Amino acid sequence: MGSYSVKIAEIERGFGEFKLIGFHELPLVAQEVLTYEQAASAALSQFFEQNPINYDSCIMSFSGSHAAFRILELPFGNTRKIDQTLEFELETVMPFDVEEVLYDYGIISSTAESSKVLAAYIKRDEFNRFLSQVQVGPIDPRYVGIDTLDLNCLSVLALVPPRGNYAILDLGHRKTNLVMMDGDKVKNLRCFSWGGHDITQGIADALQIPYDQAEKMKHSKARLLPHPSEDKLEQIVEEEFADLMQQIRQTLFSFHENGDGSIEALYVCGGSSRIAGVDSFFARNLRINVSPLDLFDENYVRIPQWEEVQTIIPTALSQVLRGVYPHKGTRFNLRRGDYAYKKDIEQLSGHVRRLGVMVASVAVLGLAYFLVSYLTLSSQVDKMNRNLSRQVSASVRDLPKTGVTSAKTALSILEGKIASTQENLKKTSGEGVLSPIEILKMISSNMPSREELTVDIDKINITTDKVTLEVRTKTYENVDQIKAAMSQVKAFKNVESGDVKKFKEQVKFNLFFSIAESV
Repeated sequence: MGSYSVKIAEIERGFGEFKLIGFHELPLVAQEVLTYEQAASAALSQFFEQNPINYDSCIMSFSGSHAAFRILELPFGNTRKIDQTLEFELETVMPFDVEEVLYDYGIISSTAESSKVLAAYIKRDEFNRFLSQVQVGPIDPRYVGIDTLDLNCLSVLALVPPRGNYAILDLGHRKTNLVMMDGDKVKNLRCFSWGGHDITQGIADALQIPYDQAEKMKHSKARLLPHPSEDKLEQIVEEEFADLMQQIRQTLFSFHENGDGSIEALYVCGGSSRIAGVDSFFARNLRINVSPLDLFDENYVRIPQWEEVQTIIPTALSQVLRGVYPHKGTRFNLRRGDYAYKKDIEQLSGHVRRLGVMVASVAVLGLAYFLVSYLTLSSQVDKMNRNLSRQVSASVRDLPKTGVTSAKTALSILEGKIASTQENLKKTSGEGVLSPIEILKMISSNMPSREELTVDIDKINITTDKVTLEVRTKTYENVDQIKAAMSQVKAFKNVESGDVKKFKEQVKFNLFFSIAESV
């Protein structure tokens, strides 16, 4: 949504890829009698009437010239705390009541103890006017960002440096956006109230000619030379660019003074970047590498007129890339709260209703199943009791005279038999202080876990006062760990290892210890 024209980029998404299949520029007309929103609305209405496009998501951006940006440093890095306190932090730096604005934020950097946050806010009445004018025909944007910030989405194309400080400069018609990046992370940004309109107006005022004639002269003859020129037109163009240059130089100096480093490269785009010599002019005055922003990649570009639109497409392309990569980059969405995308809410309500019907159906089916099961359960229980009685009677001797009448009676009889058997086992478990079973339990419970090391016991010899283990493990260090673990058991005394030797990829050894006389 530029001040000179509306630009529309069409992207077709596939599995793991996307293609740029269309681009359209709609010049705004009759701005002498229409507001900007009315002119943009008229252009969009006419376009979609003549070119019906089926799409899944529409993404737009609000002009950065109507937004204010603030970088806030907070003494915590928790996202929930940032959500809770950001409103109060913004109240101290903006000249409006918080109820009058819409705001969003992105985290530039964070640790557990602090965070640096980029916040932006706009007036609610301006956004309401913008949204009501652009919602024409089939247009209803799912996301509305801010064009200055959305330029950072171009980093996902991997056609800009993957690391290091650089900046993207979009020279528009009435404003210029500058976003400073470190790889794919936004570090700072500015929106300058300067554009190609200022050059045209400067030419018209200096040469005393109509605005339209000055515009044509700019398009056909304007250029920036590397040396002073005697040509009046070239002098005017350089004077207008000098004003922007001063603002950019101050911004980059402030960026450096804040400890963010120096900008190493500048990529230029936008309609005014078509003026010959622009990249050389900025390189000469800023003393950094400057080049046109070239986003062409045959893997995704499917439009024939790329050479004609490559300078003006970056802003529209950056916005539509939000739909392709919704979780990459720093982005704002002004469609929140009262301005939330209604179709998402309607779809959610439909999903909730369908879910409610499904839950009710499952509940009815569950209740029916329960009733049927309950009606047949009694007969099944009686049958099971009879079968259990026969099986227990055939397996257990010396049953009570009353026999087995239920599962509860059978369980009681079996528990008694088990207790009697365990008592007999104790009598035959050995003459030592600890039974062999107890010794095995102690070894098992105190042996290092499988997650810590690998251990296999090949043989165990237990006498009344001594235990010998034949053990395999991975390393000699594991031998010491196993020996140390057994030494921690109070019942085991004089723990020693012996016959330690390497066997293939394992270490085999014997472990000896005696049993304490009292435990």
